[in-house]
Amino acid sequence: MIQILKHFGWTWAGLLISDDDYGVHAARSFHSDLGPAGGGCLAYTEILPWSDDSAELRRVVDVMRKSTARVVIVFGHKTQMINLMKEVVRQNVTGLQWMASEGWASVDVLQTPHLMPYLGGTLGIAIRRGEIPGLRDFLLQIRPDLHHGKADGKSVVNQFWEHTFQCRFAPPPAGWVEAGGELCTGQEVIENVESQLFDVSYLRPEYNVYKAVYALAYALDDMLQCEPGRGPFSNNTCAHLQRMEPWQVRYQFTLNS
Repeated sequence: MIQILKHFGWTWAGLLISDDDYGVHAARSFHSDLGPAGGGCLAYTEILPWSDDSAELRRVVDVMRKSTARVVIVFGHKTQMINLMKEVVRQNVTGLQWMASEGWASVDVLQTPHLMPYLGGTLGIAIRRGEIPGLRDFLLQIRPDLHHGKADGKSVVNQFWEHTFQCRFAPPPAGWVEAGGELCTGQEVIENVESQLFDVSYLRPEYNVYKAVYALAYALDDMLQCEPGRGPFSNNTCAHLQRMEPWQVRYQFTLNS
């Protein structure tokens, strides 16, 4: 985001953040790096409320409206932005150049004709999308008869199965079958179900988790293969597997990358 600000020569901007690690770390980064990177400054930094606090939202939008900064950077979440935009529309605050963090950059409910006069032209940062090989095939192999859960039939797989096929595993509540419900057989065809669970074409945060797990696995594997006298640490030593330190794993990350 700082690179984008520098590219367009935007040196005067406002910052809205969520009151959690996500927003607070972003604010610290902007306050420390914005000036050295491109000579920019923040006109204001405001915290977005989690609830639909009309008085606080009115105050935040009033700060935006009165400020001479026309660029507004928002590190927030979907719900916060939905609440904020209600007040932006109410006060009819237009002419702002929004910059969106990945927390709300691709939220469908904010990409509507109703909000285009206010959010049109927003520059959003999104997490890279990627494919996780074999994930869909793995999901399609999940079946109640292969993944036994609790004895009372209330495993996560059984609950998902009941919700997806609108059935219930025996024993059903008294009168449930007579009321029109059906019993689950566990042999229902999951491949024919249209469910968001099986849509693996739009994985962004999940793809990052996938890469992180593999990076950790490779780092640990390399440490297991370390030969004394040829290690990456002081005096060519290896890490002690029983007393492995986080910084050693991180160092191995760096070597692998």
